[in-house]
Amino acid sequence: MQNQQMQPWGSKLAWVKILVVILLVLGILFRFVNLDRKVYWYDETLTSLRIFGHTRTELVNAFRGQIVSVAELQKYQHPSPDRGWDDTLLALAGNAEHPPLYFLLARLWASVFGSSVAAMRAFPAVTSLLAFPCAYWLCRELFGSSLTGWVMIALIAVSPFHVLYAQEARAYSLWTVIILLSGAALLRAVRLNTRGSWAGYGATVALGLYTHILGGLVPLAHGVYLLICHRRLKTMVPYLLTSIAGLVAFLPWIVVILNSLQQIHSTTEGVRKEMSIDSLIERWMVNLNRVFLDISLNDFDPILLVLVIFVLYWLCRKTPPATWVFILTLIAVTALPLVVPDLTLGGRRSGALRYLIPCYLAIQLAVARYLAVQLTASGWRHKVGRTALVSLVLAGGLSCALSAQADVWWIKSVDRSGSYPAIARIINRADTPLVITDSTRAIGVLSLSHLLEPKVNLQLLRAFRGQQVPDRFSDVFVLDGSKEYFRRLRRQQNMNTVQLFHITPRTFSLWRLQRRSSA
Repeated sequence: MQNQQMQPWGSKLAWVKILVVILLVLGILFRFVNLDRKVYWYDETLTSLRIFGHTRTELVNAFRGQIVSVAELQKYQHPSPDRGWDDTLLALAGNAEHPPLYFLLARLWASVFGSSVAAMRAFPAVTSLLAFPCAYWLCRELFGSSLTGWVMIALIAVSPFHVLYAQEARAYSLWTVIILLSGAALLRAVRLNTRGSWAGYGATVALGLYTHILGGLVPLAHGVYLLICHRRLKTMVPYLLTSIAGLVAFLPWIVVILNSLQQIHSTTEGVRKEMSIDSLIERWMVNLNRVFLDISLNDFDPILLVLVIFVLYWLCRKTPPATWVFILTLIAVTALPLVVPDLTLGGRRSGALRYLIPCYLAIQLAVARYLAVQLTASGWRHKVGRTALVSLVLAGGLSCALSAQADVWWIKSVDRSGSYPAIARIINRADTPLVITDSTRAIGVLSLSHLLEPKVNLQLLRAFRGQQVPDRFSDVFVLDGSKEYFRRLRRQQNMNTVQLFHITPRTFSLWRLQRRSSA
């Protein structure tokens, strides 16, 4: 924490106040504009499935060859009278890598505001607004500077990374708020050293654990920070007691996790898939780029990395240890547990931007402090700070404006979800379409159903085996049919197949069935 007095802004920084107000308005607009435009992708669909007390197994078992309407399939994305809060907890217990806080809060939200795509995304969007006061408070506690707090708000307001996750019907905006809140609560507890302040910090530890499986890394980083900078018993003992209390509060879910270790290992298999070191490093730089600028500028990525390294070096040279150690421990303790296994055992854990939210928040704090100090300087340093701040917020604002108009963005297209809008447009053009699919695409089809018109029907097969194709539909489509299935249709039902959509192995393929002329 800085010991200096709160820094006056001065008349020459009046423009910063105006800029921050404008960016706040833009940031709020970016978080809520076109909430339902982007595809409700695979993971969001799974989130709604669990929120309303359903499981993937239950959905897969519903594929018995019957023909259903879009509305009938969509029952798995909305509340129903026979699914209570206990069903939500049971659904989550089968996927214990996801702690329950966000899901329970989202269910409560849906009971008031509905369960449409826009409503489900409105909850994280509203939650993300709490990051502004929490970021400001953290900067006041850490730097003793209101200006740094406002610069941090400006960066968060139009950060593509924050805006995109604010529109994601998942727990990441809530986790962002709790990370910022927990840091501010810790520094306040260290400063006041009262029972109430430490109890408040302990509550944030429990909230973090119940929000994200990696939430325990944040209080661990705080502990390392205290060991380095505040080794007094009157500080360490309350920290240990409140952290243990937060862990005890999390014990019920720890039991669930211990009973589901094999399932969690299987579910998280994707993060252990091999990725070359070169690809992993490239992913790190792209992710860092997306915190500030979400536009493809490959040549700019290394430059941004160098600038961030410079800012961290400057922080260590120009700020008290109690300041820079807080930031560096938050970066190291939350990043290394993901980076080291990737480099030694293989995998791509550290390539997922969402797993490193604490790390990127710490980087933004460092950048905010650097800019604030330059803005209060004179001469060329003031010009550097002004130019850098304006450049960063312009880049972020442009990125947010572009993504706001898109149906698909990188955050929604990490699996086949990126192909859903194009496929839905083809299907919706038909008069009375039928879509045939099988249970291996259950979640994908449920996600796709958000884009399909009510006139569309779906035949949910257990597996493609050449089942009889109904005649009463104007157009019959097959989603990701197998070669053997199409051979059987040609041989047994005199069917031709026409491929309508397929780009890469990471997109769905769509086929139209046509009966061959008997002549």
